[in-house]
Amino acid sequence: MIDNFEIVKNKLLTYIDPQLDRYIVHILRRTKDISLEMKNELGSNESQRLIKTYYVNSVEYFEKKIPAIKELCDSNNARAYLIVQPKDNFECLINLGKKIFDTIQNKNYSVKPEHLMRQAYCEHHKSRLKRWIIDLDFNEMTEYRCDDGYNCDKKVWTVQEVKELIIEELREIQKYELNKSPRKHATWLEDSVYEIPTKNGVHIITNPFNLQSAQKKCGLMFEGRKKFAEPIPCGPDEYEYKYHEQTGWLHKDGMTPIYIP
Repeated sequence: MIDNFEIVKNKLLTYIDPQLDRYIVHILRRTKDISLEMKNELGSNESQRLIKTYYVNSVEYFEKKIPAIKELCDSNNARAYLIVQPKDNFECLINLGKKIFDTIQNKNYSVKPEHLMRQAYCEHHKSRLKRWIIDLDFNEMTEYRCDDGYNCDKKVWTVQEVKELIIEELREIQKYELNKSPRKHATWLEDSVYEIPTKNGVHIITNPFNLQSAQKKCGLMFEGRKKFAEPIPCGPDEYEYKYHEQTGWLHKDGMTPIYIP
């Protein structure tokens, strides 16, 4: 079981303006989390689905909903996730208005109102608090470093090493900001780096950093998937290539688990 309610409540839910800031919590049921018997009973359309979405406008509201979130997850074999960047309620409402107008104009009468609202709030928006997720799966911590020749080394990263790399990059940003404005009060970015346990590893939640600089130190700091070729010796001065596909650790606009039964 994963229970991150306390760290989410105390560390990630930060409000500057309660009227504007909204955090999104999704209750999701995934196909691979339920039995084959239940999949056959529910059918393909229902075995994976979004059970409920909460629009969290305060820590107090979140606390009140914890029992309901747990009950929904337990009874539906579902998981609760938090979108880590707060949404601007005003911007989302404008987006909702546009979607309603477009739906009426296109005469799309079959659309469900809750779908429009969910789309309006969950699409990528500008955020007053940008956060990145570094998704570390304990089974995918090996970086293959292959040069243009026939050399390929492996580096197995630890969570602590990745965290130290991120903090080092954040300190460079702070150093630059203080040199530019010596009288400026320093906000120590490394204090906002948090570890969130996941089913197979951890999420590191962090402020954005210099990605180009970080990639020079760790080749897994990217989004999406990449293929690369590892040269394998097969004879005197002869090599054959073994192809690997790796998923990058970085998610610039993602979700982190709150509760997994």
